Amino acid sequence: MKKIIVKSRLSIFEKVFTIKMKLIISFMIAIALIIILGFASYQKAATALRKNYMESTGQTLYMSGEYLAFGLNSIQDTATQLINDDSVVNYFSNMYGSDSIKIHSGKQSITKLLAAKNVTDNFIENIYLLSDDVESITTKKLTDNTLSGFSDTAIGTRVQQYKMDVVWSGADQYLDEKLNTGETDYSLRFIRNMALANGIVIIDVSAEAVVATLENIKFDRSGILGIVTQDGKEITVTDKKESVFSDQGFYQEARNGKATNGSKYVDYQGGKYLFMYAKVGDTGAMICALVSNGTILKQADGIRLFTVFIVIIACIIATFNAFMITNGIDKVIKSMIIGLKKAAHGDLTVVFPSNRKDEFKTLIDEIQNTFTNMKSLIFGVKNLSSEVMDSSAKIGETTSSFQRSTENISFATGEVEQGIVQQAKDAEDCLSEMDNLSQKIISISENTREISRITEQTKISIQEGTQCTQRLNDQTKSTIQITTDIIKKVEQQAQKSLSISQISNVISDIASQINLLSLNASIESARAGEFGRGFAVIANEIRSLADQSKKSVDDIKDIISNIQEETNDTMQIAQSAEAVLLLQENAVSDTTGSYHNINNNVEQLVIYLKYITDTIDNMEESRVSTLGAIESISAVLEEIAASSNTVNQASKEQLISVESMSTSSEALNENANNLLHAVQKFTI
Repeated sequence: MKKIIVKSRLSIFEKVFTIKMKLIISFMIAIALIIILGFASYQKAATALRKNYMESTGQTLYMSGEYLAFGLNSIQDTATQLINDDSVVNYFSNMYGSDSIKIHSGKQSITKLLAAKNVTDNFIENIYLLSDDVESITTKKLTDNTLSGFSDTAIGTRVQQYKMDVVWSGADQYLDEKLNTGETDYSLRFIRNMALANGIVIIDVSAEAVVATLENIKFDRSGILGIVTQDGKEITVTDKKESVFSDQGFYQEARNGKATNGSKYVDYQGGKYLFMYAKVGDTGAMICALVSNGTILKQADGIRLFTVFIVIIACIIATFNAFMITNGIDKVIKSMIIGLKKAAHGDLTVVFPSNRKDEFKTLIDEIQNTFTNMKSLIFGVKNLSSEVMDSSAKIGETTSSFQRSTENISFATGEVEQGIVQQAKDAEDCLSEMDNLSQKIISISENTREISRITEQTKISIQEGTQCTQRLNDQTKSTIQITTDIIKKVEQQAQKSLSISQISNVISDIASQINLLSLNASIESARAGEFGRGFAVIANEIRSLADQSKKSVDDIKDIISNIQEETNDTMQIAQSAEAVLLLQENAVSDTTGSYHNINNNVEQLVIYLKYITDTIDNMEESRVSTLGAIESISAVLEEIAASSNTVNQASKEQLISVESMSTSSEALNENANNLLHAVQKFTI
C-alpha cells in the first residue's frame, strides 16, 4: 500500500481565526467578565458596609445619647424635687430660727433624702446643698461648706444673674477645690439656684455611669469614642489622654448645627475617618466617635480577598478548561484533516482514532462509517465490472438466439393475419346488436325521468302537509298554555275564597263575643236597676247587631261554599280540557313524525331514482363509447391485417439490427475492462 504524506499549510489569518483561538478568546471574555463581576461585587459590598455601619453605629450613638439625656433629665428632676421639698425650703430659708431641735430634725430629714436619691439613681455621684446662711448639707464630707468666692467665678456669676437657669459644667477649678474633687471624679456637674431659699444645688454626674454607657456601644476599639461637654471636657473610653474632638473644626460645626445627630467623613491626623455624633438633650454635651475608614472596610477587605481568591480560582479553572478543550478539539480536527486528505488521494484504508466521548466521537464514527460504505461500494463496483464482462459475452450468444427467434416471428405473422380478418367480421355483427340495445336503454331512461318528476311533486306536497301540521302543533301548544293559565287563575280564586272563608269565621267569632258581651251587659244593667236601663237598651241593640252580623256571615259562607264548588267544577273541566289538548298535541306530534318519515322515505326514493337515471345516462354514454370502440376495433383489425405484411419486412430489418447489437456487445466488453482498471486505483 502506498503511503501518502499530507502537509497542512495555514496562512497567518487562518492560524489566528482557528477554532482553538476562537475558543480561547471566548474563555478570556468569560474570565474578564468574572473579574469585572468580582470588582463590582466588592465595590457594592464596600458601599453597603459603609452605609450599614454608618446607619447602625449612628443609631446606636443616637440611642445612647437619648439614654444619657434621660439620665441627666432625671438628675434635673431630682434637683427640682429637692429645691421644692418643704424640709429643704424651711431649713435653707432659716425658718427654724434658733430652734436646735427643728434644725437637727430638718438636717436629718434632708440628709436621708439626699442619701436615698444618691443610692437610687446610678447617674448621681454626689449631691451638695450649699448656703452661706445655714450649714451646708452634702452626701460627701467637706472641710469648707461656705460659698465665699463662688459668685466671682464665671459659673457663679451666671448662676447669680439667671436665678432660674440650669448650668451644666464639665469642670470648674473653684468648685473642684471647694468640693475636694478632681475632673475624673465626675463627668458633668449640675448647678442651680434654690428658688425659694438662699443657696445652690450641685449634683455631680457619675463618670462610671457615663463610661459604662459608652462602653455598651458596639464600637470598634481601634476608633475613638467619647463624650464632650459644653465647656470642652472630654471623656473617652480609649487610652488617648489628649484632646481629640473639641479643637476640631468638624466638631465645632456639628455642635453649632441644629441637627441632634449625624455623620460624615473627615480628615483626621492625615487619615480618612468617619465622624459621628449625637447630642445629649439640652446639656450641651455631645457623644462623638471617630472610626477609621480602613476599620469600616475591614469586612469589605475580607470580601475582597475572598472575591479575589474565587476570581483567581475561576480564572485558573477557566484557563485550564480552555487549554484542555481547545487542545483536544485541535488535535481531533488536525487528525481528521490529515485522514481526509489521504482519502482524497485514494487511500480509503485511513483510520480516525479518537478517545473522545462527545459529539466529535459521533462525527468520527460517522466519517469512518462513510469510508466503510465507500469501500463497500467500490468493492461492489469492482465485482460488478467482472460481471459486466461476463454479461457482454452472454449478450453475443443472446443475439444469435434472437436472430433465430425473428425468423420464427415472420412465419407466425402470416397466421395472425388470417385470424384478424375473421375478427373484423365478428366485430360488424356485434355492432348491430349494440344498436338494438341502445334503443331499449333510451326508453328506460325516459320512463325513469317521469317517475322522478312525480316523486319530486309528492315530496313538495309532503313538505306542505308537514308545515300545516307544525302550525297546528304550535296552536295546540298555545291552547294548552292558555288552559294552564286558566287553571292557575281558578286555583288562585279558590285560595282567595278560602281566605274569605277564614275572614268570615273571624267575623262570626267576633259576633259571638259581642253577643256574650251584650248578655253580660244586660245582666249588669239588671243588677244596676233603674240606673242601668239605658245601658240595657244599648246591650239589646248590640245583641241585635251581633245576630244580624252572624246571619250575614252565614249567608257569606253559603255563597263562598257555592263559589268553591263551582270553582272546583271549573278546575275539573279545565283539567279535562288540558288532558284532551295534551292528547291532541301527542296526536299532532305523531302525525308530524309520520310526515317526516314519509318525507325521508321519499327523499331516499328520489336519491335512488337519481342514481338509476345517472346510471342509465352512463350506460348510454358507455353504449356510444362501445359503438365507437367496436368501430375502432374493426378499423384497427383492418389496419393490422394491412400491417402484418409490414411486420415481415420489419423482421428482416431486425436481423440487420441484431448484427449491429453483436458489434455493440464487443464494445461493452472493452468498456468493462476500462472500468475495472479505474476501480483498482483505490486502496481498500
